[in-house]
Amino acid sequence: MSTEIPEDAVLVDTDGDGTIDAALADVDGDGTTDAVLDTDGDGHADSVAYDTDSDGEIDVIEADTDGDGYTDLAVADTDGDGTFDTAVDDEGNVEVGDFGSVDGGDAV
Repeated sequence: MSTEIPEDAVLVDTDGDGTIDAALADVDGDGTTDAVLDTDGDGHADSVAYDTDSDGEIDVIEADTDGDGYTDLAVADTDGDGTFDTAVDDEGNVEVGDFGSVDGGDAV
């Protein structure tokens, strides 16, 4: 999961340790702001949240859960109802169902 951070990104150091923990930018070039998170401070994206349909809500999240640089988990709101419906792991396993609310703040 190699995500380039654009030069005009808003960079955030959430814990004050001097490293960037999050970046807000249009990383996929679709004209909407996406969120890139570096939760372990290693300088590499751990997860990216995309607003793929420009409605102001996150519909896809990709995560590198083991730090190897590849997406290990992806969840998506495939029907646009505000809940994640599909999850795919790094072994190709697919789960379908309502996993959590995007705008209700529930964990996936």
